[in-house]
Amino acid sequence: MKKVPKKLGGLTIYKTIKHALKQLVYVSTSTIDFEVGWEQFISKFALQNNEWLSTLYEDRSRGVPCYLKSQFWTSMSTTQISEGMNAFFDGLINSTTTLKQFVVQYENALLLKAEKEIETDFGSLNTTLTCATQSFIERQFQEEYTHAKLGEVQQELRSKINCNIKTCECDEIYSKCMVKEECIRNGEIADKMHQVVFDKVTLDIQCTCVLFEFRGIICRHYFLVLAQEEVKSLSLKYLLKRWSKHIRR
Repeated sequence: MKKVPKKLGGLTIYKTIKHALKQLVYVSTSTIDFEVGWEQFISKFALQNNEWLSTLYEDRSRGVPCYLKSQFWTSMSTTQISEGMNAFFDGLINSTTTLKQFVVQYENALLLKAEKEIETDFGSLNTTLTCATQSFIERQFQEEYTHAKLGEVQQELRSKINCNIKTCECDEIYSKCMVKEECIRNGEIADKMHQVVFDKVTLDIQCTCVLFEFRGIICRHYFLVLAQEEVKSLSLKYLLKRWSKHIRR
């Protein structure tokens, strides 16, 4: 295989590198995966002397998702925040809006947002979404969560079908399971492995995907192991009050 020259030329090579970098940043499931992948990426494209990439690597702990997943961000990325602001002012301001008009329209935007939230909360309290499975745990979420968050939980439940337990070590207190998740990316197999640790005494559970720590939503790997352990009721610590339909906002 020919090495890509350090002085890159051509749109095709640029797109290839951009795609590889994007995959590395957003698909790496752990810091170890990222570190190994970064070395392979730099070596493959001969980018050892690229100052911009060196700067990105130095700041990796502040920008690469796998370094931030242990912190609660409610799944909001910088692009989502930008999109959220655009939606917030949609139809209210434009490039010709003056500062005085902006202040007035900002108040209008707040009122519209409040009205939409009231309508959404009313719908969650007075209507019931049908459960997607026969799981008692899903019914816990059905009784507690807003429609939007219940939908996210149900998506994880449905995605459980793509996961299977490869190995499991059990004792009187802990079950440690390796869960394989079948994934397809760009038409190719991109399966992932996650370790799930379940405490039979406290009913605490941890997964290396850290979806709950990052987004506050129980992951598909949790659901798979909980089903194997025949757990019928989830610990209340995993039903976050911030998603509750019973809280008046």
